Amino acid sequence: MVKLIVDSTCDLPMEETKKLGVEVIPIKVRFGEEEFLAGVNLTNDEFYKKLKMEKALPHTTQINQNEYCDIIKPFLDKGDDVFVMSMSSGLSGTFNSLRLAKEELNSDKLEIYDTQTVTISYAALVLEAVKLIKGGATLKELKEEMEKLKNKVRVLAIIDNVKYLVKGGRLSMAAGLLAGVLKIKPIIDIAGKVEMKAKAIGFPMAKKAFCKLIKNVDESMPIYYGHSNSPEKAEEIKQTVEQEFGFKFTACYEIGPVVGTYGGPGCCGIAYFEK
Repeated sequence: MVKLIVDSTCDLPMEETKKLGVEVIPIKVRFGEEEFLAGVNLTNDEFYKKLKMEKALPHTTQINQNEYCDIIKPFLDKGDDVFVMSMSSGLSGTFNSLRLAKEELNSDKLEIYDTQTVTISYAALVLEAVKLIKGGATLKELKEEMEKLKNKVRVLAIIDNVKYLVKGGRLSMAAGLLAGVLKIKPIIDIAGKVEMKAKAIGFPMAKKAFCKLIKNVDESMPIYYGHSNSPEKAEEIKQTVEQEFGFKFTACYEIGPVVGTYGGPGCCGIAYFEK
């Protein structure tokens, strides 16, 4: 059996990952002098309350090489095969830390995987990895299948307030200012890094533009939706997509503190696999 290790930017609830036997490494979030572990001593509700009150964005800290080694080594010492998934290398230096940890541990029983994505699409990949492991996939087979799925997973999201992306350096200042002045809602995807795919004035128009970007969906695979502290908008986008395409969604996940730092509250989106 392969041991699966992920980081908390997959935004799967801790109760679910425990049931699935997935080890989650929490990422640190700092508000001023206060430091928290996402999902451990900082709930999503607590995070968004703090985010709305604070003038400055919190700081997030990538997982370092030593932290990875400390988590991975005990499983290798027990004789387990270990598969470690990381948030996109285009968004954080976390994967580079993981790569260095792999070099240090120097084990053929360890494979690492750059998801090239984050949040609900990362969750989608984690859940597929769990299925493959439960189905008896070897470490090599798991890596091969996950590399295929990485090229098929998509995430699309409507950003409610662009200031968080701008402050966090995830969208150019010019694009951010324009969006802020005109009340434009950017629609983004994450394929390695954050890219703005469309924009619309107001949420109703954003939903229409959002639907135009949904293409080539593999309906035999799970389809997820999610939000950042805005279940009402998540339900609205779910209903809009269901009416437009007839899709049936598998589950809803809330975007947690790390991704929420840059996306801000009020985001909603979907993750799916292309054919």
